[in-house]
Amino acid sequence: MASRIVAALIAACLLLPLAALAKEAKRANNINELEAAEMLSQEPRSTFMIDVRTREEFMLQGHPPQAYNVPWRFFTADFQMQGGAYAGGKAAYTGYQLSSEPNPDFIGVTQSLFKPEDRLLVLSSDGEDGADAADALVKAGFKRVYQIKNGFLGERLLSKENDKLAEKLSPRWQERGRVNGWVYWGLPVSHVIDPKYVYPPDLKRMQTLK
Repeated sequence: MASRIVAALIAACLLLPLAALAKEAKRANNINELEAAEMLSQEPRSTFMIDVRTREEFMLQGHPPQAYNVPWRFFTADFQMQGGAYAGGKAAYTGYQLSSEPNPDFIGVTQSLFKPEDRLLVLSSDGEDGADAADALVKAGFKRVYQIKNGFLGERLLSKENDKLAEKLSPRWQERGRVNGWVYWGLPVSHVIDPKYVYPPDLKRMQTLK
């Protein structure tokens, strides 16, 4: 049973839709994955990575070592078919949906972890949520915020002129992590869940259950 649940969660993480092109932040700086890795090595004491993917993605897909998980949005228990009604619009994919609104504690938790002058590198799945999260951090007063454009998995394969045929014939249609992204470049990925880097409210909740 446990293995089936894990398999279902992995499938849900992989099926989340990707933006067609990398979204750029408007307030924060935009960098690529290699630039982010270099920044981490140059100023390790004042440079921190915030992984804003869901807790499920952070755990099951892996994450950069020493990346702090502060989700921008959460998975919900709301299962919906693609095109079905969800949050005043239509569901973009079949499966358990992401929360339609950002995590209301995102800014507060980030402020509890980092100083306004720290250099923050924001990593999402494909850059879509990362751009929004990075801009929110700048608006909240963080001075050195960088959004990693292609995220952890990278952009999906995209070929407008062949999209219909690719959907019909190609097993690689809409695959993740094939163009750019942290994983694409072979940058370090860990599956170790270090309590120091998990979402702080989750850790606090677990401690109260002892």
